[in-house]
Amino acid sequence: MKIFDFSNIKGDMFGGINAGIVALPAALAFGTIAGLDPINGLYGAIILGLLAAIFGGTPTLISNPTGPMALVTGITVGALIGKLSGQGIENADSMVTFMPYLVIIFVLAGLFQIIFGVVKLGKYVHYIPYPVVSGFMSGIGGIILVNQINKFLGSGIKPSGALDILLSLPESIGKADITSVALASVTILIIYLFPKVTKAVPSALVAIFVVTLGAFLLGVDASYLIGEIPRELPIPKIDALSNFGSVIFGADGTFNSEIVTFIIGSAFYLAMIGMIDALLTAVVADKLTKTKHNSDRELIGQGIGNLVSALFGGVPGAGTTPSTVLNIRSGARTRLSGIIHAVVLVLILAAFAPVAAMIPKAALAGVLITIGISILDVQAVRHFKKMPMRDNIVMLAVLILTIFWDLLPAVAIGLVMAALIFMKQMSDVVERDSKDSKVARLVDQLIANFADADAFREHVHVYNLRGPMFFGFASRFQDSIDLLPQLKAVIINFSAVPYMDQSGLYTLEEAIVRMKDRGFNVCLSELSDEDHELLSGIGVIPGLVDEKHVFSSVEECIMWLNEPGHLDNVFSGDDELYIPSAYTPNGDGINDEWQLRNIEKFPQAHIVIKTREGKVIFDEIGYTTMWEGIYDDKMLPSDTYHYEIDLYNDGSDVRKGNVSIFR
Repeated sequence: MKIFDFSNIKGDMFGGINAGIVALPAALAFGTIAGLDPINGLYGAIILGLLAAIFGGTPTLISNPTGPMALVTGITVGALIGKLSGQGIENADSMVTFMPYLVIIFVLAGLFQIIFGVVKLGKYVHYIPYPVVSGFMSGIGGIILVNQINKFLGSGIKPSGALDILLSLPESIGKADITSVALASVTILIIYLFPKVTKAVPSALVAIFVVTLGAFLLGVDASYLIGEIPRELPIPKIDALSNFGSVIFGADGTFNSEIVTFIIGSAFYLAMIGMIDALLTAVVADKLTKTKHNSDRELIGQGIGNLVSALFGGVPGAGTTPSTVLNIRSGARTRLSGIIHAVVLVLILAAFAPVAAMIPKAALAGVLITIGISILDVQAVRHFKKMPMRDNIVMLAVLILTIFWDLLPAVAIGLVMAALIFMKQMSDVVERDSKDSKVARLVDQLIANFADADAFREHVHVYNLRGPMFFGFASRFQDSIDLLPQLKAVIINFSAVPYMDQSGLYTLEEAIVRMKDRGFNVCLSELSDEDHELLSGIGVIPGLVDEKHVFSSVEECIMWLNEPGHLDNVFSGDDELYIPSAYTPNGDGINDEWQLRNIEKFPQAHIVIKTREGKVIFDEIGYTTMWEGIYDDKMLPSDTYHYEIDLYNDGSDVRKGNVSIFR
């Protein structure tokens, strides 16, 4: 693994420096969202950013505390305090009290992410539908915005949950503090207006600097500021891990199952959100750099970063889109840029910690409001009316559930909704393509050559399956069969079935049983070896469908059913001469010859075939070489030809008729 790649040193330097500068205000702000101090956000950005860059699988990814991870951390802190208070632990809301528990949660979250990478779970994130991702990210943005309302207003009211915040909005507005509103408003205005002057310097950093300087010059009260920030890196909190036993068993030595369950559940929750957040950002990096990230390695790198960051009290994070995009657009192409980003944050911490301590809390609220707005999927809103209603419903459901309930359940419910909609759509595709497909039209042309084509169509239904066979297609399949009157035979064509799962297998079995109960002669065509093995494994073949009813092509099956007795599944006439009225010499090895069944019983038979114009194109006694639709070494076109078969070559029994070539 090549860590220090200096082939793109200039671009990586610019990218890393810019990403580090942009990450500073966001990291401090996310530290407050996480229910900790701003410095904890900065610690997370430094340590996670460094280790994820070294060990991760996306060279240009910049990792910091992110909105989703900070929100989940904040929820976890609140729930943890409640758990500890409920168990009678004093000062549960003090960081000194709950931090050891939190460190263990963060460490386990990192460990879970490493495990996710080892078991190659990362590739499945790519299967999350866009409406679910859109709703989730917009929900995160919505939560950030709602949670900053009271900090923007400086009302001092601290309701819990988005719904409570919105319901208490009139009271919050009534208790608004003009200083907080002014500081936050100026921050927001600078962030949005400064890029019109220049984009060379990150506007969020300019806003923080200007508002902090203004607050200092105006002598704003210290209660408005974020307070003291250490200038040195923290000491590893090894004591938290060393006290792990007391956390599990408590002071009296009793196993504390409630706390253990909470710790494991919270860690898994954080790990899942971090996995989704990081890999979605990695996809963005791929699109910008025209490369392909390694999902599993990225998860391992994120896990190592979050695990080590936890030991220093850092807020867990993931790949962050704004910093990653800025990094790439500044010219970065290797993991050196992520390392430089972390070094820049260390230098800022060492040199400007006293200045950072003077940043107003309202300024961080302003930064977070703009971050929340940037996370909203504006494109989805703009295209709302043009998108399918089913996708909009999924997106809105995930968004609402994310804001007013919980993040991970919102994603899970969105995935279930999207899966159900997908299955409905696929069952519609199977039905639609079965009724109107190229195969169906070709088969119809073949049947048109039969002597009694109308009767054959009335008694035979060809069901051309198209798409995966799963439980979603079953009821539609059976209903369509019920609508067909006077059927004698059903041909199920598998030529366009990419796979069949267990649900599809059993529902197909049920459908065949249902058709057999109604007396249908069921035939199968173009089964793959795998599907044939599956159907044989559960006894469908030969239990329900005899092997002689399994064909290599639809055409072969159609021709077979047109032979005397086969349509009614009666084979008493199989020893009689049968002269097909059509065949398909396509060169695929199936029905390539005009097969006269039992012609060998008439060794002196004289077979003559002529064109419409009376030209002899085949003349043979004994029919030892079957006619393949070839004359003068050239394939004859699709057409109807006239045959005369003198069975004993003495004129005593001459059969005359037409045979059509169907290519």
